[in-house]
Amino acid sequence: MPVEIGRVVKPHGLKGELVVGGVRLSAEEFKGLGELDAVAKDGARHTLTIKSARPFMQSLLVTFDGISDVDAARRLHGQVLEVDPARLPDAGDGTVYLFQLMGLPVQTESGESLGRVIDIFQTGATPILVVRASAGEGTGKARERMLPMSPDVLVKVDTTGDGITVRLLPGMEDL
Repeated sequence: MPVEIGRVVKPHGLKGELVVGGVRLSAEEFKGLGELDAVAKDGARHTLTIKSARPFMQSLLVTFDGISDVDAARRLHGQVLEVDPARLPDAGDGTVYLFQLMGLPVQTESGESLGRVIDIFQTGATPILVVRASAGEGTGKARERMLPMSPDVLVKVDTTGDGITVRLLPGMEDL
């Protein structure tokens, strides 16, 4: 199942270059993917071949084969860029891709189950995990929590075994 690696934010200049946001790969790693799928809001997919990629503020400036002017670039505006996760470079020691956290169980340091990760969203400084407990977990009633992936909260991440262990800071128990 393909995973999102970025979104086309807007055209840049007149020669088909695009601003791609949300990418957690270096420009070299992104270019090394070779091809990826662009997915429109209506679900239409088409494969794009990456011609070049370079850093641009918190994003990348990317050119694709066959996209050579601003009009062609505008047609890609807002599209989600996806790739097969097996084609992604190794995230490295102590690092994971956010999609790897989806569905993982979350528990406190004392072993209390908080539920499973159902969504992750970016707020700027740190991603936020949305954790949903079913009626049978934790307090006995269904609930959702939003937990920042900050070093103060995130204790351990094990994508192959135990899941995510967190430290609830004072006041977080009631959120």
